[in-house]
Amino acid sequence: MEHLKNNKEKKVKKKLCIVEKPIIYLYPEKPMDISLQINMKNNNKFIVVYPKFNKENNTWNVHAKPNGEIIINDKTYPYLFWEAQSYLKVEINEGFIVKDEDAENFLEEKLKIFGLNDKESTDFITFWLPILLDNKLSVCTFQTKEYYENFELNIEPKPDTLIRIFLFIKKVNTPIAIKEQKLEKIERRGYTVVEWGGCNC
Repeated sequence: MEHLKNNKEKKVKKKLCIVEKPIIYLYPEKPMDISLQINMKNNNKFIVVYPKFNKENNTWNVHAKPNGEIIINDKTYPYLFWEAQSYLKVEINEGFIVKDEDAENFLEEKLKIFGLNDKESTDFITFWLPILLDNKLSVCTFQTKEYYENFELNIEPKPDTLIRIFLFIKKVNTPIAIKEQKLEKIERRGYTVVEWGGCNC
């Protein structure tokens, strides 16, 4: 993995992209009924939702167990899944230059900072690692503010810990100058909800 640092002006790109694979895991401390709503803004559009929302206003009403099982209409799921088409203002003024040979270690290291468990990390890595390997060289940034504002996640009851990860990946032919992104370590406690997704643009 290679970091190239400088103080160039902020770079913001707004382009059509597919918000891929956001999946949501639920870990209440005891069996619990939970309502989750995805409030999409700025003309974003769902491509697929599985299982389908079982309430209006882009809402799932589910029964969740501490082991991560999610029950809807007597069927059990390991997570909730959605994808969308979106115009995101992607900030690439901070991030990481990731070579293919460093990609696995890069993902493992960053996901540990975010507090993902082994299953969640494996799910994440097996989806995004092939993309990084195929790119050979990528710019990677973890987006927060823009993603949260476009895809507001409303959860009742509110979790003690909410982890939302959105990874933006862009293939490059040569390393570019970019300031290394600082990531804050997340400690999981109590009733926890985890969501991860990304965009390969």
